[in-house]
Amino acid sequence: MTTEAPRAARGFPLRPVLVPFVVSRLIADALIVVMAVARPAATLGGRVPETPLYAGLAKWDGSWYLEIARRWYWLDYRPGAESPWPFFPLLPAILRVGGGLGLSEALVGVVVNHAAFLVGLVGLYRIASRHFDSRAAGLAVWAIALFPASIMFSMVYPSAIVFAASVWAFALVEERHDLGAGLVTIAAVMVRPNGFLVAVALAFAVRWNPRRVLVVCGPAAVAIGAWCWVNLAATGDALTFFKAKDGWPEIDLVDFVLRDRKIAIPHVLLALAALAAVVAVWRRMPVAWLVLTGLFLVVPLFTGMVGLGRYAGETFPPFVAAGEILRRWPRALVVAFFGACVAVMGVCTYWVVYLDYIP
Repeated sequence: MTTEAPRAARGFPLRPVLVPFVVSRLIADALIVVMAVARPAATLGGRVPETPLYAGLAKWDGSWYLEIARRWYWLDYRPGAESPWPFFPLLPAILRVGGGLGLSEALVGVVVNHAAFLVGLVGLYRIASRHFDSRAAGLAVWAIALFPASIMFSMVYPSAIVFAASVWAFALVEERHDLGAGLVTIAAVMVRPNGFLVAVALAFAVRWNPRRVLVVCGPAAVAIGAWCWVNLAATGDALTFFKAKDGWPEIDLVDFVLRDRKIAIPHVLLALAALAAVVAVWRRMPVAWLVLTGLFLVVPLFTGMVGLGRYAGETFPPFVAAGEILRRWPRALVVAFFGACVAVMGVCTYWVVYLDYIP
């Protein structure tokens, strides 16, 4: 249930998030660069020698985003073959603009994502302090900042943009700034296909009021419709972005249970931790938050589980819940918990950057 927002929840509470942001990014960035420097020398898809920037901060999907930024959607879709079409255009468009200004596209991606993460943390504190007290809100910020998969907020991935857009869309809806929420939601929709799930959850936030749904969700529907039109014009199929995922070996729940799919285990464990936090305090959370969490963490069980760990980090309600849970713990136990988070973050970075094990 929403209460009268304190002053910090109504403004742009930058001060409470600066320390968690700086500390977490120093840790995450250092882990990524150290692992990248330590790993054996390689080339980026046979194209560019890997510097620590490319080997760490711009690897995996990051290499696709960089190539799209430079060559746009240059490959035709062929069933079963990897292509740029599953990757949505907003992030590579930002990188392309940076490249056009003579900047390194990879560096632009890293800077933009750091900025988006900071903005997202501000939104998280703002919305959490509206539903819980300021201590819980502060711990929520620390929880997501040190979440093991939060290394993705530093890398050339769309995770930071999805997180920032979703949390601010919900914050603006709660304050009845519906048009602002609708415009912000476009960012979530245009960086990743499951960004549209944010718009679906927002419909629950406005209780399916037709006028508010039109204003809040309409811009996202127009944006995804425009991208379908681009797909149709370029490839002859409006759903190429979805069908092109068959070029990657996706793992669904049945595949995970019946076959040896260890690569998905870390993702599943992080998603289960996020779900457990929400379940623990679900009675105190808005229905729309529960819908958002369910959509982001349950739908991938059927569409592709490799990525669940990232999706858990992009979904803000589990961290608001974590802040409320940690608020009740003794200080020493909270410190120990965050220390364990950093240790697991190091393990995740080792798997993602050094071993090339987890995408």
